[in-house]
Formats: sequence, structure tokens, C-alpha cells
Amino acid sequence: MAIITISRQIGSGGDEIAVRLAEELRFTLVDHTLLIELLKAQDLSQSEVGAADEEEFGETHTHHDQDQVYAELLPTLITDLATEKDLVVLGCGGQCIFRGFSGALHVRVVAGAKERVTRLVDERGIEEQSAIRLIEESDDSRRRFLRSHYGEDIDATAHYDLVVNTERLGVETATRLIRLAAEMVDLIGKGRDIERWLGVTRPLPFAHPSEAEFAKVLDFYRIRWEYEPRTFPIAWDEAGNATEAFSPDFYLVDFDLFIELTTLKQSLVTVKNRKIRRFRELYPEVKLKVFYGRDYQSLLAKYGFTQRSSSK
Repeated sequence: MAIITISRQIGSGGDEIAVRLAEELRFTLVDHTLLIELLKAQDLSQSEVGAADEEEFGETHTHHDQDQVYAELLPTLITDLATEKDLVVLGCGGQCIFRGFSGALHVRVVAGAKERVTRLVDERGIEEQSAIRLIEESDDSRRRFLRSHYGEDIDATAHYDLVVNTERLGVETATRLIRLAAEMVDLIGKGRDIERWLGVTRPLPFAHPSEAEFAKVLDFYRIRWEYEPRTFPIAWDEAGNATEAFSPDFYLVDFDLFIELTTLKQSLVTVKNRKIRRFRELYPEVKLKVFYGRDYQSLLAKYGFTQRSSSK
């Protein structure tokens, strides 16, 4: 099956582009409305579905428990649908869900700030200051969503095959460009074996639930972070090839600080402690903070997050 994912800025015309593509290509549009219907078919409480109906997926995530449901359930719902139909996926972290799938085209739709304000004023009948505030809130929420659930920066161009600016191109031309790109990469009319791909890899937001919890704490305080951005060799063979390495879980950009989470009891992490000691010997200039089980759980409790226990 073929997939086109659309990540967009509010006021960029990305929603209209997604609708046009789905209609012209006869793809199924995966948007807020369809996802609500898919959620209703699951064994969810009425309050969970009701809350989802009040907010855009990928835009806000103020309810911690419901966020976890969406983060775990939505990728499965969307990929299951992709085994049956060609899709245009609007938002929802589609660029991460289908990362690495050869049958997917990932698109980012943007526009200049003034253009976005003008569009929102015209489309929604709101004042200019309200439009500016809406843009700031939406950009922040979408950025936090992708970081929280996938550990990725929504603005990183490496996530996308094509970035279109509708300020100059307009919605119609941008739609034509995306459709042309899909045809040029042989996407249209020639689906890929998504079931085989899913059998090999089904993207996970984080390697361990504790990392997702910690990311939410960082996002709560708007601390910029990167997920496992660097690997440090700590042992080599006689030929100089690295035989062992250490990859801290997080890097706090503004503090130049690496964070390692260890949710096991401190007495049970002998191997990891050995790695950390070796790391500090080899890289004394690199700042590293280690959170052990009790320290980490206390941190989560302090900020109202519930730790899901398992080994890490």
C-alpha cells in the first residue's frame, strides 16, 4: 500500500492539501474525524473517546493517561489500516510511524508567519493577536507531541522527503508538486508490502516506558532535549575497532548535560555502573547525570507522573 504523510503548520494550508490529495488519488484520509471513529471501535471508556474528540491528535496532550493510550494505540490503528488501504495521514506523527517504509512519502507543509496569520484571520474570523497566539500555542503543542511520543524534532528536515512553502506556491501548486513527487518515486498505483515491513519493524516511541515518562517531565518545564543523540565508544579491540559503547538516554541542549536513566535498584546495575565509570574515565569533559530507581521514581512522583515498572 502507498502512504503520504502530511506534517503541517497551522495556517499553512496543510489540511486542505491533505483533503485534495486524498480526493484526487482516491486515498483514504486519516484525520481527526476518522481516528475518532477508530477509537470508538476500541475498548475505551466514553471519557477517553470524549476527550479525544475535544482536541486535535498531534496538537495537544494535556491529559497524561489519555496521552499514553493514544501514543500506544494510534500507531497500531493507523498501520493496521495501511495494510488494507492507500492512505494520506494528516499529522499524528505519521512521519515517524512510517519511517523507513519505502512505500511512504513524507511531506512537511509550511508558510511564513505573516501568511499564516492572514489565513487564520480570514478562515476563522478572529483578530490578528488571537491568530498569533493560536500559532504559538499550536507550534509548541505539535513540537511537544512529537518529542514526547517519538523523541524527534518536528522541524528537522531529515524527517521529510519534501518540504513545501505555500506562501509562494499556494495550496493548488503545492498539491500538484506533492502528487508529482509521489508519481516520480513510483508510489502511485504500485503499493509496497507493508505487512512484511511491519513484521520487521513497528516503530516504538522510546526504548523503554521510563524514557517517555521522563520526556514528559522535560516537556512540562519546556526543557529542550534530544533522545540518544550520541554514542561513546568505551572499549576497542587490537585493531582499533569499537567493541563496547555507551549511549546516554537524553541530552539537555541548554545545559550541555547528558542524562542516563536506570530504573532498576542501584544494587542490581553492576554492568551499567561499570560502563558509566569507564565513560567518565574516558570522557571527563562530558557532563553526565545518572538517575537510579528510587531517585527517578521520586522525581516522577514529585511532578505527578506514574512510573510503569519494568527493567531498564
